[in-house]
Amino acid sequence: MWVFGYGSLIWKVDFPYQDKLVGCITGYSRRFWQGSTDHRGVPGKGCVWGVAYRLPAGKEEEVKAYLDFREKGGYRTTTVNFYPKDPTTEPFKVLLYIGTCDNPNYLGPAPLEDIAEQIFNAAGPSGRNTEYLFELANSIRNLVPEDADEHLFSLEKLVKERLQGKQNFDCL
Repeated sequence: MWVFGYGSLIWKVDFPYQDKLVGCITGYSRRFWQGSTDHRGVPGKGCVWGVAYRLPAGKEEEVKAYLDFREKGGYRTTTVNFYPKDPTTEPFKVLLYIGTCDNPNYLGPAPLEDIAEQIFNAAGPSGRNTEYLFELANSIRNLVPEDADEHLFSLEKLVKERLQGKQNFDCL
């Protein structure tokens, strides 16, 4: 069994896996439209880069149960095609955790400035939402330097501007 990570599963891999591959799924867009009451993507058009993890043989159900708990709060699972970055590797099916618009934590589309303000102010048991954003942006830059995830990188820029403004204000 393979699981696709496109958010914190890229940079916070706290489960066992046998192998991992960088690649993408199509028919989805990475968006910060999902709220989270316990931590800090929705269907659309385009391509979402991330990492597919092959779960250890004999431990698939145990790891999936852990991921079901970790990704609670509005995520459902579906199976999608994964396209490895390495063109010599054939596409294959992966399990995808996806936030859908019919869950109580779904925030929906909003102006980037509003989303950036939410990210700037949000924190929970897993940490600050700014950490999630910055770790994800850095991971995508390192894994797929040619990717121009406009939504992700625009939010990163806006949140960094807010942080800089707060630091300047704190110095007054």
